[in-house]
Parts: sequence; structure tokens; C-alpha cells
Amino acid sequence: MNIYNYTMLNKYDEVIVKVEEILKEALCECTTEDGTKVYTRYVIPDEVVKVKIFSTKPYYYGDVVEVVSPSPLRVQPACKYFGQCGGCDLQMLPYREQLKVKKQILLKEFQKEIEGFDVSIVEDVVPSPKELNYRNSVMFRVDPKRKKIGFLKRDTNILIDIDECKISSEFINYALKRVREQKNFPPHVFKVRSTNTGDVVVNQIETEEFEDRDVIEKVRVGDMEFSFKISRESFFQVNSYMIPIWLSHIREEVKKSKCDKSLGLDLYAGVGLISFFVSDLFEKVIGVEISRTSVRNAKENIAMNNIKNVEILEGDVASYIDTMPVGDIVIVDPSRNGIEVKVINSIGERHKREGKPRKIIYSSCNYETMIRDLKLLISLGYRVEKVIPFDMFPQTHHLELVAVLSD
Repeated sequence: MNIYNYTMLNKYDEVIVKVEEILKEALCECTTEDGTKVYTRYVIPDEVVKVKIFSTKPYYYGDVVEVVSPSPLRVQPACKYFGQCGGCDLQMLPYREQLKVKKQILLKEFQKEIEGFDVSIVEDVVPSPKELNYRNSVMFRVDPKRKKIGFLKRDTNILIDIDECKISSEFINYALKRVREQKNFPPHVFKVRSTNTGDVVVNQIETEEFEDRDVIEKVRVGDMEFSFKISRESFFQVNSYMIPIWLSHIREEVKKSKCDKSLGLDLYAGVGLISFFVSDLFEKVIGVEISRTSVRNAKENIAMNNIKNVEILEGDVASYIDTMPVGDIVIVDPSRNGIEVKVINSIGERHKREGKPRKIIYSSCNYETMIRDLKLLISLGYRVEKVIPFDMFPQTHHLELVAVLSD
């Protein structure tokens, strides 16, 4: 076995490296004594670690087998599975340091991808009120033959068997325990969803204790409170503690805008979460959502909350955007795939013809697709006023971003 620093490394070699920086997706760039780059995870800049190479193409990738010289920032991870399970990336750092790392990664990506981008408009990451036990829904993978329930190890198809998840709610962990104890082991993947009122459901499998059904989640922002029916196929933000903070910022951007507020558009509207919480700021809100289940939930939620000025249309945003009425302010919250090029181009065409939308509030959980979309919106004449990162996903490399653009 080779434990020295060679320029040419082979699979299973062990090599001493110095950690240089944490890159996007929390991949850590390291160098050997002679400058050879090796990539690993779960380490901190300036640490010296021993890495065992598991892949040599296209670059050298390895697992840490020993932290030779730990950083003074290193802390004991909260989870015993950290470094095995692929769910979390940053538990080796104190929470405040995690926020700094996330912002550094973000600034580097914006600077690299958007020429002349003013990084001073990227605000500090808004912290989550809870660093652990914040997730309200989790999809568990299952290996029925080996009686395993858990998550995949990062960069592999290896299922890590777990008995708890430190970033999931206590209700979800209780459900996981009970599912493990029941007579019939789950045959396939299943989802557990909990609410802030303590309701717990297990979807996609039969259980002895839990129902497979919709839930009702209550969300409160200031004096406003709405109830949301959420089906198992419907998307809902996973951090119940951050949702009100995130919505408050979106509300504030609408509230302080001097744009006309006779009509607001909420594209990729889901079950109506954003639409409801800006409904008092517009005369009318029209949402568009492609998921039939989410649209059904949204319409049920409109009736349940007795909201009179919100309408949710079912269909692809790209099929509506050319012909639907458009106001001065458009809010977009697409999936990780971002906004379709046709939608962005149509927004640009509408602005050229009609002078609106004048303001775009863009929320995204994927900064790579957001950056791609911002470049196109900038080319169409929009200006990015600010980018606000929200730590919707503590202990991981993920962020929710809100970018505010104006014409």
C-alpha cells in the first residue's frame, strides 16, 4: 500500500493532503506536498488529513481515514452517521461557520459565472431558528432483503442503515422507530411527513400505527395565519421554522415596492403558500402550477381559508405566460431545474411590449440554475438589486435564495 505523496495515485492508495477550500456541493479541494489535487469531503481548510483514494477519474477522489492535524474550528458532529450517510455535509463545523462557508461558496459562484457581478448585493445568510430536527418531511430508502432503512452514502449506491436522522423532526424519528419495530418490514421507499401541530403520516407503505393521507399544516407570519392541505405528491418547503422568515422577506419586497399592485403573478405556485401570504398586498393574485395534485390542494386551501382574490391555474407556466395578464410584479419559485428559457424570453418580450413586469422576485433552492437564469434576465435588461440567502437546510450545502430584480 502506498502511503506517500506521489503525483500519480492509484485506487486504494493512502495519501497525506492539506485542505485548501470547500467548493460547491461541499466538495473539499486538497493538495499533496507536491501540489497534486485530491478531492474529499467533511474536512476544513488548513487541516491535514489522510485520504484513501477511491476514484482516479476524472480527478483523484478519496475518503478521509484520519484527521492528522485538526482545525481549531472542528466540532464533534451531532449525528453518529455523519460522514457515512450522504444527507449532511457540514456538521464538522459550528453553525455560524457553516453560514460563512455557504456564503463564500455562493460569492465565488456568482463572481465566476456572471461577469462583473457586484457581490456586495449578496446579503449574509439568514440563519435557521433550529439547526437540528427541522425537517418536516423525509423520503427513506429501503433494502428489504438486508432489512435496512436510511440514506445513500454520498457519491455511491451504498445504503446506510440509520435509526434516527438528526435534521428530521422528532415526530419523523418516532415514526421511523415504529416502522422498524413493526412486523411487516417496508418493501420499498416511503415518505414520512410531520406538521408543526404534531400530526405524522407515513406515505407509500402500510403501517400499523400511521395513516397514508394528506396533512394540514398551519403557517403563521405576523398576524396572518393560513392552513394548507398537503398531499403526499405535493411540494412544501421542508423547514417549518424558516418558512415564516422567508415569507416575511418576500412580503417586505412586495410591500415596499412602488410598482402597481393591481395584479400579482405567482409562477410555480405549488399549494398556494406564497400566493396566500401576498394576497393582502395585491388586488388579485394569479398562480400557475403544473402539478395536478398541488393545484387540487391549492383550490381546497383557497376554500378552507376563505380567500377571495387568489386564483390558481393548472398547467405549464410556459403555456400560459404569453397570453395571461401580467402585472408589475412577478414572483417565481420554480423547482431545482429553474425557469424554462421560453418563460424568461416571454417575460422579456412582455416587458418590451407592455413595460411589465417591472419587478421579479425569484426564489430558488438551486443557485446554479438561478445564476443561469439571472444571466439571461440581465441580458434582457433586468438588474439584480439583491440576493438574500436563507439557510432552509442547516448542516447541508443547500440554500434557499431570493433574488430581487427590477427593470
